[in-house]
Amino acid sequence: MAGALFVLLVYHLAMFARLAFRKPRVEPDRELPISVVICARNEARTLEELIPKLMQQDHREFEVVVVNDRSDDDTWEILQWMKPQYPRLRPVNIQADEKFNYGKKIALGVGLRAAKHPQVLLTDADCVPPGPDWISTMAAGFRNGRQIVLGYSPYAPQAGLGNLLERYDGVSKAMQYMGFAMAGMPYMGVGRNLGYTSELFFNSKGPRRHNHLMSGDDDLFINEVARGRNTTVVSDPRSFMTTRPSPDLLTWVRRKRRHYTTAVHYRFGHQVLLMLLPLARAIFWAALIWLLVQARWREAIVGAAVQLAVLMPITILAMRRLQAGVLAWFALPLEWLFLLLDPLLYTSTILVKPKRWK
Repeated sequence: MAGALFVLLVYHLAMFARLAFRKPRVEPDRELPISVVICARNEARTLEELIPKLMQQDHREFEVVVVNDRSDDDTWEILQWMKPQYPRLRPVNIQADEKFNYGKKIALGVGLRAAKHPQVLLTDADCVPPGPDWISTMAAGFRNGRQIVLGYSPYAPQAGLGNLLERYDGVSKAMQYMGFAMAGMPYMGVGRNLGYTSELFFNSKGPRRHNHLMSGDDDLFINEVARGRNTTVVSDPRSFMTTRPSPDLLTWVRRKRRHYTTAVHYRFGHQVLLMLLPLARAIFWAALIWLLVQARWREAIVGAAVQLAVLMPITILAMRRLQAGVLAWFALPLEWLFLLLDPLLYTSTILVKPKRWK
């Protein structure tokens, strides 16, 4: 238990505490030209909601590049209909080809080539900005020569167990990748709210190395090119890009299983760090139960005190920084649940490979 507590203290004090205690608000940069790139497949209805909100952004110079990725609904027609209304909108079309079967990465490359500004923000069609400052707040991350800006994309709340699990999973993952990046060890980002320079993308071998994988257009690329000196985190709530939640528990399980297929391609050191954290949590709780069974009250009380007085307050404050709401007060039972759920889902991913990203 002492060894597990030491590991957990290092993670919480060196990484999560940076998110919990750092002042989140930044000064928006409304002058930097920005290209927003969206890859959309069969997203006609969501684009009708998202594009007007993006056009209301309080930013001096920006464009919205929407790549219609082989849609078989009326996505392209909707984009053509909206184009005269919004001069900043730049639709790009990819025709379906039966000879080729590919995921989102090709569409992303097409969108980045079409973008006219060096700094690019990525999001998805099923996302909604929190207000008119999303672009300017994320653009502030490019200051001081930074090439990568990591943002946060929470899932919208709705009723149901699946939504509860999805929201907690999203918050806990954000705590990890944002906390690691703040500590100078960036390892991933989420394509629903992510920024980087087109020069970094085209000069990197990262996208080409993972073209055979259907997923990983965001996290594997960031894992390849992100370093402490070129990456920053924006945790200002004005930068949070809310994502439409999964419609049911089964859909969320499928999404989570698909994400596991990319983690094995992370750099080895990152894989070790990401495995060590849940392992330390599992060992701590197992050791605490064993001490209680053995009636070793002093050691058990010391372990519980460190958990409740140090680790949990940092976790709750970090979750509140990410506007987790009531989820923060259920952090402990949800942590126990995911210590059982994550290994089960990971094992199922090994036994039965997930299908395409969409």
